Amino acid sequence: MAHAYTTFDLDANKVEIEDKDALEFWKKNFQESSTITTAQFTEPMLKRFPNENKKVTSILCKHVICCSGDANKKDVTAQEFDKFVKRFGPFDKCVANAKKVFFHEIERQGGENEYTLVEWYHGFLEDSKQKILENPDKFLVREPKEKDRYNLLTVEYSKTFTKDGKKLLARNKKHLTINRKKGLFVWTKKDGKKQGHPNIEVALKDMTSGRPAIKSDMWTAVENQSLYQAASYDYE
Repeated sequence: MAHAYTTFDLDANKVEIEDKDALEFWKKNFQESSTITTAQFTEPMLKRFPNENKKVTSILCKHVICCSGDANKKDVTAQEFDKFVKRFGPFDKCVANAKKVFFHEIERQGGENEYTLVEWYHGFLEDSKQKILENPDKFLVREPKEKDRYNLLTVEYSKTFTKDGKKLLARNKKHLTINRKKGLFVWTKKDGKKQGHPNIEVALKDMTSGRPAIKSDMWTAVENQSLYQAASYDYE
């Protein structure tokens, strides 16, 4: 009589990080854990990047690296970390490179420059349709549905128009490619030609015809420094 066995994927929680320095950092601080809390993750990242703005590093650790649209998410996986480093690496430069994308810099004379999180990045959204419908003629940027596509960001926006006396809304979706080696954000223009630019804001303005952004939940959480939405930050 044949025996029925229940099988398990022993590699499901295996830590696989491509960048050698990033892998060494993860294993030194978290051993073989494939998932850690954002609080556990933030402290060694602040120590690893002492010359970076603490607020920027904290927000990246607690919201952006986990690629989540949920401002209450409290964990980071090795897979998410690997994707972040692939997108903005090498590891030593990943925070500095990500800062240029996800933050506006405000220069302060005689003091450290101030950084504010961009409004448009929503991370991974299970369903972006509702946000688009509730915010006509605006845009958002989210993670693509294919979670392993580290070099892509998805840009969605809507357009209102009138047809046969009815007010309608059309939803559009485009992909923005991150060319890390050339330092360019590449998109397809209306004439079908590829265009690249080192400033993501320029790319987004062209892709969305200058539409305003839909404010993300993580932006709201960071701006309000809500006790329930955003982890407390030690900026000093």
